[in-house]
Amino acid sequence: MIAVWNCRSVYIGFDMQKCAQVRECLAQNHIDYTYKVKNQAGSWAGREGTVRGRTGSFGQSMELMYEYEVFVHQKDLEQAKYLLGKGL
Repeated sequence: MIAVWNCRSVYIGFDMQKCAQVRECLAQNHIDYTYKVKNQAGSWAGREGTVRGRTGSFGQSMELMYEYEVFVHQKDLEQAKYLLGKGL
């Protein structure tokens, strides 16, 4: 089971296609993973609310709006790094 205390990140980026490739590679090699998607414009900006609610989204790059992060169990980290370095 992957939990906060035993997971390690193998991919962080803004490319959804690359994230999908990483996840597919891990799944094909039977490595358990979990992932997180963070909306950059939805970040809390204090009393004013979210960044997007305070400033709008005009002029912001849609490619940089979402950040993707893929995690594996720490026991699978070296194998995942090897596979991702070789395959992608």
